[in-house]
Amino acid sequence: MPKTTRRMIAILGIGTFLVVSLLFLTYHFVIGPQGLKTSLPTLSSTTVGENKACVECHQKDNPGIVEQYHDSKHSGRGVQCLDCHKPVSGQETMTKDHYKVSVIAKPSPKNCEQCHKDEVKQFEDSNHAAKSWYSVEGAKNFTPEELAKNHLLDANGKPVGGGNANPVFNLIGKDVSAQSCEVCHAIGQKNQDGSFGDCTKCHLRHTFDVTQARQPETCGQCHLGPDHPQIEIYNESAHGAYYQANKEKFNMDAPAGTLTVKDFPAPTCATCHISAFGSVPGTHDVGQRLNWTLTPETASIRKDGAAHQQTMNAVCLNCHVQPFIDDVMSKADKTIDLTNQNVKKGKSIVQDLSDTGLLGTKPFGTPLDFLYFELWHHEGRRARFGAVMGGADYVNWNGIYEQQKALVEMQAQADALKAKH
Repeated sequence: MPKTTRRMIAILGIGTFLVVSLLFLTYHFVIGPQGLKTSLPTLSSTTVGENKACVECHQKDNPGIVEQYHDSKHSGRGVQCLDCHKPVSGQETMTKDHYKVSVIAKPSPKNCEQCHKDEVKQFEDSNHAAKSWYSVEGAKNFTPEELAKNHLLDANGKPVGGGNANPVFNLIGKDVSAQSCEVCHAIGQKNQDGSFGDCTKCHLRHTFDVTQARQPETCGQCHLGPDHPQIEIYNESAHGAYYQANKEKFNMDAPAGTLTVKDFPAPTCATCHISAFGSVPGTHDVGQRLNWTLTPETASIRKDGAAHQQTMNAVCLNCHVQPFIDDVMSKADKTIDLTNQNVKKGKSIVQDLSDTGLLGTKPFGTPLDFLYFELWHHEGRRARFGAVMGGADYVNWNGIYEQQKALVEMQAQADALKAKH
């Protein structure tokens, strides 16, 4: 073979290798399996005026938050620092003079609703908002109008639960509560401007990414542990097992309102409870697809629960047939009813002792108080959540079994108290 021919073949071979390598690198680092990615210019070059000064200063002092915001869709769409941190009406007490610029350090839903009005209204109607905060601190700092607006008055027009703080709040003390209960329940805290809630609990600052809110791990920051172990139940369910094994197949960056089974081949928390999926519109009211209220002592059907169940049903039908859905929910209803029966038995034991004066009035004053509290607050909830989310272990060993065990222990302690008197 002539020398020139060999040289041309070598050049073509090297050229082909370089082109293929370039295409591979472009796909891997620019396009990727989840679609096109773009690199935005640095914030200091895209911001102007006071916003530019914000960025240039924080790039020196807090480079992490600047980098997070640089990667956000807010940045790509031209939303700048003061669009969120500039005070709006009602935020006078939150306003500070920061290098001769009026700002609020922590934006509230009132700032978010400038662009996300529908989402904020839906959130305000949800149990994530004022009801979440009320369940820790009670009616403290709520006005009568706020109690009425947020459905926190009982049938007699009085604050639910007497307006008292959660007994666990008093048991553990305010310092511990500040680092435990209030961390999660602050998703519904009252802000100085009168609004309730913290959008950044799910859309973590400063990226505020929908991708984060779609991932089970984000919900699992709060929905875990002995009394509301949704993330643990999800992980042991078929849905969670598929997600863990196939994360790379999920299109977490898909535009809102477009999700189908092609993007999410199995559900995450958001798929069932929040996201627009298939024919079902999205919502920030996490109760809009739920038939039951599962967290109180006695679970009950929600107002408009049947309609809510049909909405959830429409989500399920993207992957399951109707007979399967009906069978699962029928079995779940029976388990939920059983948890209620067990709670009723436990309450009867406690009430009988109270009526005869054998129990004190101090909350958590006796071992029986703890047993009864955990009977519904831990074991009852776990069985209920496991039943509707496909967590077999939580239905039995962490749920109904523990309830039955607690009832035996409660009766034994009650008998012992009666024998002493």
